[in-house]
Amino acid sequence: MTTVSSSPKAAASRAAKVALTARARQSAFVWEHLTRESHTGYADLYLMPPIERAVLVKKGAPSNMVGVISKEMDMSKDRFVRIMGLSRATVTRKMANKTDLSADESERLVGLAKLIGQVEAIVSESGSPAGFKPARWFSEWIEQPAPALGGRKPEELLDTSDGREAVARLLAQMQSGAYA
Repeated sequence: MTTVSSSPKAAASRAAKVALTARARQSAFVWEHLTRESHTGYADLYLMPPIERAVLVKKGAPSNMVGVISKEMDMSKDRFVRIMGLSRATVTRKMANKTDLSADESERLVGLAKLIGQVEAIVSESGSPAGFKPARWFSEWIEQPAPALGGRKPEELLDTSDGREAVARLLAQMQSGAYA
């Protein structure tokens, strides 16, 4: 009879590898889910626990998501990368090489997708009208100056985490009727 002895350190290492593999599979699932034609991936991303979103960011978003999201927003890639504060040359190179975005670039992309998910969740809670396209609605809405943002357009704030947080608060205020 053979017994396998394992040190606590080795067992912890194996558990960490299993957890890492599970997170990688989850990350791939989230991005794949967002690229499907009929998806609710944005709302899933919005409702995802912050720790899981952080894992997605650290792993890096697939660079092709820039094209997917900009297309769903009915926005040119050039305008999209400008609004997000991304380098057009870097994004173009990463898309051509099919490499992931950096953590900083991914954080911006995930943050934007989370905002679109917030819109999708709001509409879903109110009955989810057929044919509503949250990314397209969001794209049109961010072009309009908002008094609650000091007259700024929401798109002017999407390149920073604090700016995205201000936009998220404004969406929540609109949902609750406390919009000013």
